[in-house]
Amino acid sequence: MSLVRWFRKNNKKVMAVVVIVILFGFIGGGTLLQQFSERATGLHETIAYFEGSRKITRQGLSDARRELDILRALQADTLLRNQDLRGIVLGELLFTEQRTSPALLNHIKQTIRQYQYRISDKQINDIYRRSVPSSIYWMLLNNEAKASGIMVSNEQTGELLGKVLPQMYNGRKYSQIIQDIMNQYGLPEQRLLEIFSELLAIMQYAQMICSNEDITNSQITQAVAIERESISANLVEFESSVFTSTVAEPTQDAELAHFEKYKKFVAGDVSDENPFGFGYMLPDRVQLEYIAVRLDDVAPLVKAPTSQEKEDYYNRNRLQSFTEQVQTDPNDPNSPMINQTKSYAEVIDDITQQLLKNKINAEANRILQEAKTNTDPALDDTGTDQPAKLTTEKLKEMAGDYGTTAEQLGKKHNLKIYAGKTGQLSPEDVQKNEYLARLYLEGYGKNPISLAQIVFAVDDLTASELGPFDVLRPGMYQNIGPLKDLWGSPWSGFKDTSGQIMALVRVIKTAKAAEPQSIGQTFSTKSLTFETDDKDDAQDVYSVREKVTEDLKKLAAMEIAKSKAEEFISLAAKDGWDSTIEKFNELYGKKATGDPNDPDAAENAAKPFKLQNLAGMRRVSKAALKTMDAQSAGNPAAPLFLSGRKKQQRFVDKLYSLVPQDSSSVDTVPLPMEFKPDMSFYCIKSLSVKRISLQEYEKIKAMRLQAENYVQSESMVAVHFNPENILKRMNFKPAKTEESEDENTPEESETAS
Repeated sequence: MSLVRWFRKNNKKVMAVVVIVILFGFIGGGTLLQQFSERATGLHETIAYFEGSRKITRQGLSDARRELDILRALQADTLLRNQDLRGIVLGELLFTEQRTSPALLNHIKQTIRQYQYRISDKQINDIYRRSVPSSIYWMLLNNEAKASGIMVSNEQTGELLGKVLPQMYNGRKYSQIIQDIMNQYGLPEQRLLEIFSELLAIMQYAQMICSNEDITNSQITQAVAIERESISANLVEFESSVFTSTVAEPTQDAELAHFEKYKKFVAGDVSDENPFGFGYMLPDRVQLEYIAVRLDDVAPLVKAPTSQEKEDYYNRNRLQSFTEQVQTDPNDPNSPMINQTKSYAEVIDDITQQLLKNKINAEANRILQEAKTNTDPALDDTGTDQPAKLTTEKLKEMAGDYGTTAEQLGKKHNLKIYAGKTGQLSPEDVQKNEYLARLYLEGYGKNPISLAQIVFAVDDLTASELGPFDVLRPGMYQNIGPLKDLWGSPWSGFKDTSGQIMALVRVIKTAKAAEPQSIGQTFSTKSLTFETDDKDDAQDVYSVREKVTEDLKKLAAMEIAKSKAEEFISLAAKDGWDSTIEKFNELYGKKATGDPNDPDAAENAAKPFKLQNLAGMRRVSKAALKTMDAQSAGNPAAPLFLSGRKKQQRFVDKLYSLVPQDSSSVDTVPLPMEFKPDMSFYCIKSLSVKRISLQEYEKIKAMRLQAENYVQSESMVAVHFNPENILKRMNFKPAKTEESEDENTPEESETAS
């Protein structure tokens, strides 16, 4: 057909096109074409690189977001969170945009502690500290799994989804669910299955990587022995401190030399270089200011609950709080159980006490909230809402005075309100104080966060870990509270709640862990107190020199303790242990010094020698210590606990070393044993080991190996799926733009809190 004949046949179509082109040019078609061009260029713009030169474009990022949406439609997020820790953590990484639910986060942490995974709270919190969108992690993990060669077939995925999707969608058929998703996203079934297969491949690759360390037979043998064997001992301890009164005071030169040798060590850190555990490194410390009230003092300010209030409380809570299970036939212990609601008369006393307690707590909280309002730094006057930009001195100047506020509110409410400042307190000092150790705030997840955990997370220290569902990290001179008393909380288990307090606290000074400035350094360790009389604060002062002197005197008394232990063994062989113990207490007990205000201390001082029956002691494995180290990371009070467990491990190992490998007891008893971490000698009366039999070992060996492999694999999950680790191992780098050389994240970042 000729061109002319074609035009004649299609002249109407040609004219329509010509008109459109003319109109297009008239209304600015050039601009519209330019917009289409720019949009296409934007979609193909490179926003990041990974694995060297591989590109991530805006189109690729958009596709990744869409794939995550499809996985949500396929209920992948719900399925992952019903798996083991590997699935839960991956689900949180990919499908939690900002924060997870408090219940799930608590479940994760409880699972870690229950199964002894070597994962810290910080590692779990880091899952929610992301610097790029979840879709970036999905792309990187997907490429990582593909590069390893791991693939899951669409047939396997279809079989899996065919079983689980009807359960997730209230019994709807698989075909109906898939068809709806296909219509929604405009993709064929095979592509939907392929996306889900990629997720399963990521899971399989993670399992392979996290389980790549073999456990040897010797490790399992040792683990089983440590877990199942135990040692028992009857012994008397000879502490060197009992005999320090007979030791001469060390010279200043000796003190200085000892201080210089151990000033870099942490006290209790035992090693071959430091077998006694000497150490003078000062820990992290905080100075606190407080306003506190006793709830017993607040009680007279509130009215007793009325009859109407009691009845209303009963009606609101009878099904939840006043229902118990009883047998249908009280005379038949095998009869079925039924729920029975207690009558109002049965619970009236409990209701009265609870309502009165609620009123007292509410009144105390109201008064302290008033104190908080009056003492909060007036940040609005500075023109900034970022206290971190202000100096401590400026914050101090802006904050209200605690002493004045307590006095004014005390007069206003006719209530004794206590205000004061502590000395420089370590986490151990806070935990040892009878009041500070009990104070807590309720986190967003309804879990109690201790005062020590909060104050040592202050910006100037960051010595403790606070997670996304704990509380906000405090700043200097920032009010913390009102803090409640753990004795009255649902977690305490204490029935007697008398003596409870409530307090408002702020950090006014910090000191990071460091070597002492000199052997003469001292500082106050005064804590929260309700004492109103003038008290000698000399006993609340920490002196580096006094600690050095005390340690040197104990060290010098070790020889005396050794000779007395040997003397004790000789006398016990002739006169018997009970008689010899009584005699030694008469000879040396009176020379020991004790706290006259502490009956137990006075008793221990008068009778320092006792026959101790230590039964069923077990060794602490290195793996267990690693688990404790990991799980306690970010807990400022943990070093004290860990130091005690490590000392216990050394003590039990020392006892085991006295028993021959092929025996379960020691024939040459009694015998003395030196234990340097305690700076003591022990007179051992009897020592025996309950060993595991070969049959028992063979029976549990395979199970123990499987369990250890599983714990090891799950413990690595938090490392493998750590957001920053993923970016590092995939060599992820944002593309620099002309507009901003400092741009670190793609647009529309879903950065988590």
